Amino acid sequence: MSDFRLILFDIDCTLLRTGGSGMVALSQALAQVLQRPFQLSKVPPSGQTDPNIVRAMFQEVDLPVEHWEECERQIFQIYPQLLAAQLLERKQDSRLEPGVDALVELLHEHPELHLGVLTGNLEVTARMKLDVFGLNPYFPVGAFGSDCADRNQLGPIALERARQHYGRDFRPERTWFIGDTHHDINAARACGARVLAVATGSYSQADLQEFLPDHCLEHLLEAERVLELLLAL
Repeated sequence: MSDFRLILFDIDCTLLRTGGSGMVALSQALAQVLQRPFQLSKVPPSGQTDPNIVRAMFQEVDLPVEHWEECERQIFQIYPQLLAAQLLERKQDSRLEPGVDALVELLHEHPELHLGVLTGNLEVTARMKLDVFGLNPYFPVGAFGSDCADRNQLGPIALERARQHYGRDFRPERTWFIGDTHHDINAARACGARVLAVATGSYSQADLQEFLPDHCLEHLLEAERVLELLLAL
């Protein structure tokens, strides 16, 4: 039986931070599309897909539902350009989460592990964020908010893309999600995967433990410890 495992990382507040670039750029996009002033949204973005964040913004401004589809299309058309400007402007406020560089390198070099991402970001904007830190080569596959607004539907998409890219069948029970919110835990459970929760975002370890992840860590600084957990299936 194959020992190969697929490890799917969330991006924002799990791998990296970009100084709030995404929410600023989405707010700018909404203001441009609706042609009205719009302050930074009060919508909590943690663990949400970009389509769901935008739809919550529409509710904030009482946009009639019949206009949502076209406005969302326009927003996502201009969002990448606005994000590029914000990533550049906020580059000094951007950083990898502690321990991520060493961990990713360790996992990438392990013969039994294959890496990918599972994120609520659009694919194009996820790649832009990863590119700030040169991480794209480590994560050749993934599933994204542009694939489906429902994060719980992204697991099977990631598994199929990983199968096509790596030429291996990855069983859900030998797949790990790594993320910082309960949405990551729920998405893993939805496809029968394991989950390592990490309290590097807005959720504490105690908060995350309530959703019964397989493991929960304060951070990803102890790369060897993380590797041990991921191999102990």
